[in-house]
Amino acid sequence: WQPINPLGLSLVLRQEMFGETWAPVIPAFFIDGLLSRKGNVMLKASVSRNHKFPTLNDLYFLPGGNPDLKSEHGWTYDAGASFDVGWKAPFPVSMGGSATWFDSRIDDWIIWLPTTKGFFSPRNVKKVHAYGIEGKLNIAFEPFKGWIFDLNGSYSWTPSINEGEKMSPADQSVGKQLPYVPKHSASLTGRLTWKSWSFLYKWAYYSERFTMSSNDYTITGHLPKYYMSNVSLEKGLKFKPVDLQLKLAVNNLFNEDYLSVLSRPMPGINFEFFVGITPKFGKKKTEPKTDNH
Repeated sequence: WQPINPLGLSLVLRQEMFGETWAPVIPAFFIDGLLSRKGNVMLKASVSRNHKFPTLNDLYFLPGGNPDLKSEHGWTYDAGASFDVGWKAPFPVSMGGSATWFDSRIDDWIIWLPTTKGFFSPRNVKKVHAYGIEGKLNIAFEPFKGWIFDLNGSYSWTPSINEGEKMSPADQSVGKQLPYVPKHSASLTGRLTWKSWSFLYKWAYYSERFTMSSNDYTITGHLPKYYMSNVSLEKGLKFKPVDLQLKLAVNNLFNEDYLSVLSRPMPGINFEFFVGITPKFGKKKTEPKTDNH
């Protein structure tokens, strides 16, 4: 609904069923408005209810599944602004970006944690307050005809705090960051395109993560921060029946030694090759029109 031209309002009602169990009605309300036509500056905000059933893996994965898990539920709020500008001199350039603040308060958050039996198992955290800021910036320009360069950057600050009750007198998890959730993360992606060729470089950063809900700084209590670099080269080929996309990717370019999960080393430099096939079957060529006299 647009009560006035630069303002838009929308309401979404959703409901899900898991087995024979219906989730409560999940509403979401969105509002956005044009603050300035110069720079296409937009303001956006939303509020939505959250409800997430445990997945089949959460319930029944062997070993570690927990059939007694409760569904996650809560509310999420966010607000932000975005812009989009462009100019043509001395060559075509476009730039856009956004900044968003969010706040989520979730009950019975599902999290997988290590057990004394040597495997991970999910459990519910009674109350979690997840909030933070996310920023994105992108720029694209064409310095020479046919050569297009895209640069995209993002940064996230995402504290996720356990605000539940102590499970026991010795429980030190209340008021601490959730295990395996980095507080800071960032990425930078550059893509150079020329005709049907494309070269991409992606750099990513993840801050330290704790492995225990008490956030202890011990050898096994936290995982150090790490940086990651990936590159890929793509080539598109066009044929009459199909289009082909060939892609060679090099992951962990600098052979970084890192962990995503405690005691599970991640692979060093590794290579992947992809073939994409897009059929053109059934597409008829448009015949030129002729005049009948």
